[in-house]
Amino acid sequence: MVFMHGERYQWHNDDPIYDAVPIIQSLRLPHVFSAGYAPLRCAWIPGCPDELYPLNPIEKGPEDRRLTEAAYASAFETMLPNTPVPSVVGAPCSSQFAVTRDQVRKRSKLTYERIRLWAMETVLPDRISGRILEYMWHIIMQMPAVYCPPAAQCYCMTFGLCNLTCSRITSCEKRYILPKVATVPNGWPEEGGGRNGWPVPGWNE
Repeated sequence: MVFMHGERYQWHNDDPIYDAVPIIQSLRLPHVFSAGYAPLRCAWIPGCPDELYPLNPIEKGPEDRRLTEAAYASAFETMLPNTPVPSVVGAPCSSQFAVTRDQVRKRSKLTYERIRLWAMETVLPDRISGRILEYMWHIIMQMPAVYCPPAAQCYCMTFGLCNLTCSRITSCEKRYILPKVATVPNGWPEEGGGRNGWPVPGWNE
């Protein structure tokens, strides 16, 4: 199973022009079946190595992070009541991953019913409940609370991109630039490149 956002172009798609199609096309299914779970994003920023501190939430700083950290522990205990709340949570953003049926079934049907009920009944704003789940999916799928595979390993194992230049554990060259603005430009990728922090298509060539 592949979990992805509905739009083809998204700021968080780990592709030089933020295109979901090559991500799906190059996904190595043998790796997914071997690992059970594979994030569809290898670049660490945002999300890794330590996006949230649920047991020590910040009191100042970005509102979305403050509200997410403040609500995370309670939500976690509701959805996974027999699992200790982790002190640190880190994983590649943004709720996009591939997972096998067997991995999903390691959790009970009741667990998924609890998750659905929480999502339906929470009074939290959608952007906050969404961020909580964003940084819970890997744990729900039985991965460690901090799950940040080295970028080079991730690109090679997950997508077969094994000849990249990766001087840092967090990223590889000519793969991804974090846009300054999350909204995809109108007409992208034919239009909008070079404005609002979005690169000109072909920047990686």
